Amino acid sequence: MKGESSLLTLSRRQLLKTAVAGSAVFTIAGLAAPPIARSQPKELMVTCGGGDWLELLKKAWFNDYAKVGIPINPQPYKGLAELKAMVEAKAWGQADIVLGSAGDAAMAQAMGLSEPIDYSIVDKSSLLPGTFDDNYIIVDVAASVLAWNTDAFPSGKEPKNWTEFFSPDLKSPRALFKGSNQTLEIATLSRGVAIKDLYPFDITKALDVLQKVRDSISWYEGGAQSQQMISSREVDLAMLWINRADTLVQDKRPVNYTPTNTVLDGDAIIIPKGHPNKDAAMKFAAYMASPEPQARLTNLVALGPSNTKAAPLCDPARLARTAMDPKYASTNRFQDFKWLAANADKLNTEWNKWLLG
Repeated sequence: MKGESSLLTLSRRQLLKTAVAGSAVFTIAGLAAPPIARSQPKELMVTCGGGDWLELLKKAWFNDYAKVGIPINPQPYKGLAELKAMVEAKAWGQADIVLGSAGDAAMAQAMGLSEPIDYSIVDKSSLLPGTFDDNYIIVDVAASVLAWNTDAFPSGKEPKNWTEFFSPDLKSPRALFKGSNQTLEIATLSRGVAIKDLYPFDITKALDVLQKVRDSISWYEGGAQSQQMISSREVDLAMLWINRADTLVQDKRPVNYTPTNTVLDGDAIIIPKGHPNKDAAMKFAAYMASPEPQARLTNLVALGPSNTKAAPLCDPARLARTAMDPKYASTNRFQDFKWLAANADKLNTEWNKWLLG
């Protein structure tokens, strides 16, 4: 992808240096808004999740963007299949912007379902390598982290890495996401593959790692389910999405996690191909790529910013809970979304065959 997926090597000092221009585009107290043409819509429909996640998005992004003059009207989350149907039917009344997974964004680009990002409007100069491509930008940084129940593993006894997590000698029940995305990557990392050399990975060898511990795996399909499984000790350790793991820690549940040596992804802006409101959507994308909105989200939940100028604007204690804190970032890498999109059919076929075998 543009700015090939790579290790994150910015030091804390380098991150702090990016603060100089951090408030040049938007300010938190008084928003310097991009110009809004009179012909543009009275609101923007943005698809996203609901519940607590939607409330966070309102506080971090949506309420603030209304100051520009276009309120955000949240819509139910839409995946790739729904985006495809919407574009093919030109059913524009469903959404102006899809806030979806980075993986879906890469697939949408490959399938011709999304508009190119206008980088004369969207400033990509401070976006981390691996967080943008021709047709999308990633606006927050998530991670799949190694988590454990502290009742099962007292301090100093917990698995230290993915190799220990997947060891057949470890008889503890463990939870994994029931999908090839991220699960196959961490299985590959457990084989001692250096994170910089993760892609392209060998699907057969990754599945062999899972096969050796198959009987001890409990599968989850959603974040709330994964939280319940580990906090109740249905499992003793798990691959958790970092914001879910950190919420348990902050709620003083018997859970801890390490945000190191893992793969990063995030939420991405997708503008449906051919959408008549693409100009207004592009201005929203420019806002989402800027430092202040991203910092506000990090200050609410353990998701890091993709804009390097956002890091100095974050509460250091909050940033330290993300995989983007400088002491962790250089051990992690973004998924190679372009490779994953190109190999999606093979990955899904082999995964489903193994899962049903």
